Amino acid sequence: MTLVLIDEGGSTLVPRIPQGDANLEHPLRDLIYDHPGILPLTELEPEIGRVVAVAKEFNLPGAGFADVLLVSEWGRLIIVECKLWRNPQARREVVGQVLDYARQLARTDYEALQAAISSNRQRRGNVLYELAREAGSTMDEAQFVDRVARDLAAGRFLLIIAGDGITESARRLGEYLKDQPGLAFELGLLEIADYRFADPVTGAERRIVQPRLIAKTQIIDRFVIRSEVPGITVAVEGESTVAAAPRISATRSEGATAWRGFIEAFNAEVAFDDPAQMPPRWGGIGWMKLPFPGPVDPRLYRSGSSGNIGAFMTFGDAAGQEIYAGLSEDREAIAAEFAAAGLPAPVWSSEDGTQSITLKVASPLPWDAAREAEQRIWLARAANQFVNSLRPRISRITG
Repeated sequence: MTLVLIDEGGSTLVPRIPQGDANLEHPLRDLIYDHPGILPLTELEPEIGRVVAVAKEFNLPGAGFADVLLVSEWGRLIIVECKLWRNPQARREVVGQVLDYARQLARTDYEALQAAISSNRQRRGNVLYELAREAGSTMDEAQFVDRVARDLAAGRFLLIIAGDGITESARRLGEYLKDQPGLAFELGLLEIADYRFADPVTGAERRIVQPRLIAKTQIIDRFVIRSEVPGITVAVEGESTVAAAPRISATRSEGATAWRGFIEAFNAEVAFDDPAQMPPRWGGIGWMKLPFPGPVDPRLYRSGSSGNIGAFMTFGDAAGQEIYAGLSEDREAIAAEFAAAGLPAPVWSSEDGTQSITLKVASPLPWDAAREAEQRIWLARAANQFVNSLRPRISRITG
């Protein structure tokens, strides 16, 4: 892959540094620690919010040292492990290694985590909360601590494996993920392509990095594992992926049951103008997938951490970007159609090679029966309008 820089003086070809030659693991770790915003985490969790670095070489006794520990403004913990993919050991062991980190972190309570972070940062106080607040978090301290403590108890983390080239077959992930009772993580494989060129004026070496999410997996209810990357299957939903019935934490089991009940009530109430539209189906706790023809599907979600409900579509690969470009040509007409349905105009975004169309409104906790009824009504209107405005256009674009 080659980048082309175009300016008034002409064009400059910028070749990619070959995989394995681009980075030492420590500079890659330091890049992510110094610039955590380069990670496309919204593709794993749309409401992740701002992210701040907590520690690097973070000691997890019995598991080793995690390259980078991050936290979002809403208290989501993120573990990043960096590997060069020329290293055969990385291909064999990195997934198991990052899962060891997650298992060890899940055995830690908030007080022990805070003590370890204070030691790493050589800083007193509730450092984790203070870092999130410095990043712009509006949560009060008690809410933040409770959120992190609940995620620790449930093993609910974001896990990122970052490398200069992702060569591990996605099917191999099933060998590592299929037997992880007690964890409720999401895992993403992130490729960071590295480009170097000489500045035509100063002669100094310049650098461009391109982070790209290659694959993302989820362990969902009953710990069924599946890939969210078109064309790749880790395990088929409904197949058993553990030898014995998994031991699911009470918090996670209750959350899954509540969300399944919400989806069932939603599908009993929703009515689409398009009779060919299939109802949404389970995607994971807090979100459901609305089946569309072609390579992209809308997602409907609600997030207690951000207090929002919404619908969105992401367009990450070449086929998705072609669809996004085609839809963009009708942006004004689509906004008018949403307005006619009493909905705000969708927000169009293009960052780091991934495009998205998003619609959301505030729906803060607590979610009682009346609030959930309001959520189902709004999500039904949003879903119906995505079907009316976007589905026929996508069908025309994809032919």
